[in-house]
Amino acid sequence: MYCLTHTVVGGMTAGRLSNPVAAFLGGAISHAILDAVPHHDYKETVWGIFDLLLALGILFLARWQPELFPPAFIWGGLGGALPDLEWVLRHLSGKEISPIFPSHNRLTPHNPLAWPAGFWVQVVVMIAASGLWYFYIR
Repeated sequence: MYCLTHTVVGGMTAGRLSNPVAAFLGGAISHAILDAVPHHDYKETVWGIFDLLLALGILFLARWQPELFPPAFIWGGLGGALPDLEWVLRHLSGKEISPIFPSHNRLTPHNPLAWPAGFWVQVVVMIAASGLWYFYIR
């Protein structure tokens, strides 16, 4: 999944928790669950940079306009996105670093889905998580 997807879903779901540590851990759990959903992963660095900038933009928006987001959105979003840091470090170092996170080391499923279907799955997941919070939980 894209960093933006992990940030939005982790923030919208786990961000409901009042404890920042619980929200962060909930976001990390949402990461593993989302990785089991068939999805598209980009292969080019430029898309990774764009994706990271979008995710950071959402986090800054949550800081700037907190009334639009769950109370611990930032912590849940960070917990959702942070496991992918191991891929960034692997890519930037150029070394074969063994992944630790369960959905990255094949301990749990990580299912690919070709473009554009895999992209649209992520759009639907983000809209569903946001809509669920906005219309039913908030």
